Amino acid sequence: MRICLGTAKGIILLDPERGGTPLMVLADPVSVWCMAQDCEQPGTLYAGSVHNIQAGSARGKTSLARSNDAGRSWQDITPRGARDEEVWALAAAPDLSDQVFVGTSHARLFRSDDGGRSFHECSAFVKLPGRDRWSFAPPPRIPHVRSIAFDPLRPDTMYVGVEEGGIFRSRDRGASFEPANHNLCPDVHCVTVDPENRERIYATTGRGLYCSRNGGASWRGVKGLSRSYTIPLVVRGGSEPAVYTAAAAGPPPTWSIGALGADALMFRSADHGENFHPLVAGDGLPSATRGMVMRLREDFSGSLLGAMSDGSLIRINDGTEEIATIAEKLPPVYDFVAVPDD
Repeated sequence: MRICLGTAKGIILLDPERGGTPLMVLADPVSVWCMAQDCEQPGTLYAGSVHNIQAGSARGKTSLARSNDAGRSWQDITPRGARDEEVWALAAAPDLSDQVFVGTSHARLFRSDDGGRSFHECSAFVKLPGRDRWSFAPPPRIPHVRSIAFDPLRPDTMYVGVEEGGIFRSRDRGASFEPANHNLCPDVHCVTVDPENRERIYATTGRGLYCSRNGGASWRGVKGLSRSYTIPLVVRGGSEPAVYTAAAAGPPPTWSIGALGADALMFRSADHGENFHPLVAGDGLPSATRGMVMRLREDFSGSLLGAMSDGSLIRINDGTEEIATIAEKLPPVYDFVAVPDD
């Protein structure tokens, strides 16, 4: 197994079993914020790029790229109508090969049914009432689609999170949408549906973690986190269900100026988000990090990995709840996918 990392300086392929030494570094696409992987062809990957000065990334000519060889080479598949957009969210359908959704700046949503060879814009998303009130704190105050999540039991239903606009649900794969924002902070970063209970949905925001117990009809803030700025989110089912997230003390502009950096901790809940406790480092004690976990994903073995803004890749041990670093001294890492060996 190899890991394909999307970083502020491009794509990096590495083998975590060989000490995290990069096997290949590609500068095109130049800066990768989000990634997705085809549900049937694990070697087919998608990468979206943004221009994020605060994180040290620069945008190139390509906003969206596809790889058919597990990340070794990439081709530009940026939708013709989105050449001036940044790609902030990607999601491959969990049940249909070659179907991928792309969320961009200006809060636009595109869909491809042929692996990115052609795209059409989800026009219903552009026509949502109240869209003119969506914003984003730093100038020029452009909202963007930050998260796209499928209902794992009924993939026709999907949730789209907008930073800052809230969450919107589609029951027909993007043909129509309805708001799902009651009591929810609109600064949405990540949305995830519980794999064993489709009525239970979680959302990370700039003001903490939220949970809905009724399919997005209403939300409540989750208590127990000692940090407020939450980004990554993984909900695991099975015999030992768990919710994982990470939270920083403040938003990204503060990470480079504060003495403690992001001052971030990882948290785990074993009771569907009712209670959370911080995970620990190798010394058995919770230890805040200067970098922030930007993405959490499982690899093929079921291990939980995390991409860090300080250029490291971590592994979370379910049994001991300890965090171990498996690669470091990389450019800021925003997303990644596990790819099979040859």
